[in-house]
Amino acid sequence: MKKALILVFFIFLATALSSGAEEVKKIYDLQKAYVYKDESLLISDTDLNCSYFIKDDVPRDIRIIGSHVAIEERTEFSDHDEMLVNKGSKDGLKEGDLLMILSEGRVIHHPRNHDRLGRYFLKKSLAEITCIYENRSVIRLQKGCNPVHVGDFGILFKPEQTLFEKKPEYTSCRIPAGAVSGMVVYSDLGLNIPSVISGDCQYVSVDLGEGVVGKGSFLLFYRVFASDLPPLIVGLGIVIHSENTNSTVKILDAGTDIRVQDRVLVLPRIKETAAPGAGGQENIPIVETLQYEAEEGGALEEAAAADGLRFDILFEFDGKQPIADHAADYAAVKEFIAARAEYLVTLRGYTCSIGGEEYNLRLSSQRVEAIKNVLVNQYGIDAAHIETFFYGEKDPQFDNSSEAERRKNRLVRIEVNGR
Repeated sequence: MKKALILVFFIFLATALSSGAEEVKKIYDLQKAYVYKDESLLISDTDLNCSYFIKDDVPRDIRIIGSHVAIEERTEFSDHDEMLVNKGSKDGLKEGDLLMILSEGRVIHHPRNHDRLGRYFLKKSLAEITCIYENRSVIRLQKGCNPVHVGDFGILFKPEQTLFEKKPEYTSCRIPAGAVSGMVVYSDLGLNIPSVISGDCQYVSVDLGEGVVGKGSFLLFYRVFASDLPPLIVGLGIVIHSENTNSTVKILDAGTDIRVQDRVLVLPRIKETAAPGAGGQENIPIVETLQYEAEEGGALEEAAAADGLRFDILFEFDGKQPIADHAADYAAVKEFIAARAEYLVTLRGYTCSIGGEEYNLRLSSQRVEAIKNVLVNQYGIDAAHIETFFYGEKDPQFDNSSEAERRKNRLVRIEVNGR
């Protein structure tokens, strides 16, 4: 019996080794998941198939004339419902064709010059022709995002590519020089209901059309309060559809509500990022980029390096003059630049979140000018070597969650670089 068991064991072991030798070696191709990449889905199928556009006209001869199966008191239809359209094989349609179901709205005019931009058309659903007759067709609704009604019309559907790309970085300060600019002319809440304001992932129309922008163009939204104040950047958008007179834009980021008559400008395309160790810098399509990170307890701290200095100067609430005497800091700036052939002094003004946007923008400007006057008039620093930025309550260095944090945001940051 023992010999029989040993024989069975060896047979089993030999079989296992034989099958293991014949097993195909597996090779795994592991790639970084999209969630960990810099790119993101900026234009989705939903954006392409569930938004709206403004155009002079589109063909409206393929009309929904009723439900395929009579349903009493039913006025709205959605995915998997079957409906009838008034065209068939005689009109060139065939089974398997896809239609985009649309509804038409009012004529849209430019809010300033009142020029006609076109008629509003809302994308409602896709539909597949499932059964064809000479003068009629049965369609089945699919991938709908808005209720479909009898009387809506269809156009042959042309699939579009989604866009997976890196979103540009920008700051809430200066506007790129020489950029093409336009205006927000319409804001939509869906179903042809105009809105006054819009937020992230909503859609607006701008008065820049084909030839100026196209699908995938990035736009910066900004607002001008007064001629003596810099523009306030309020958001970032991407063009999802362009027509002759206008484009439909998806809002990617909104620091505040986007409004009709806000201004927009076209951002240059992002260039490829230099490979690690190549010594290059990523091209960010804004004139100014912030090269520092806010430090914990940053007030009155000096960040000194071999090629630069940094000081934070705090202000009282609504104050236009520093809280403390910073003569030693100003003297350090003068001493630093005296030993260098080239230098640049950068002043950045901020406020806390209390108060209106325009007021805070002006207040941060006044704080910056106060520090600039001291450096020029009392310490002899050349004004041509001083650049100023003021952000108001935008880009806060602290989170404004408490009075202690808001106090830290009432500051002017001095950065000095030279060689």
